[in-house]
Amino acid sequence: MRVSKQFPMAVHSLLFVAVLSPERRVTSALVAESTQSNPVTVRNMFIKLSESGLLVASTGKKGGVRLAREPREITLWDIYQAVETNDVEEIFKLHEATSDCPVAKNFYTILYPHMASAVNAMKEDMEKVTLETLIEELKGLLGCDAPQSPY
Repeated sequence: MRVSKQFPMAVHSLLFVAVLSPERRVTSALVAESTQSNPVTVRNMFIKLSESGLLVASTGKKGGVRLAREPREITLWDIYQAVETNDVEEIFKLHEATSDCPVAKNFYTILYPHMASAVNAMKEDMEKVTLETLIEELKGLLGCDAPQSPY
């Protein structure tokens, strides 16, 4: 399956916001530095995350982003859906053939259910992992209660 950089960057960004926002104002420039990306790219991703109800953004000198929900209420599937498609045909680029070939005529019909099942399995797995789970895993890797940002 193809997944763009948007999903891992969105997870990274939300994890960054969850860990740092209580202590400091989190901006697109700050997240861009952490994700090694462009602030405009991050702002565009923030728009998608905000539209999906995962982030709340404010503008101006005191602007920044914060989580719209508790980390335990945000799953990897929520994040994935905010920035990627879950359309089987888009993920796998399935095609319908119009020739008289028996394989071509039936290819979509026989393959689609299996690809849809794969997407559903991915969804079920990703719904089990919350942002809170990732925060706890990060703390375990760092051996501390609250990771500190070098930014």
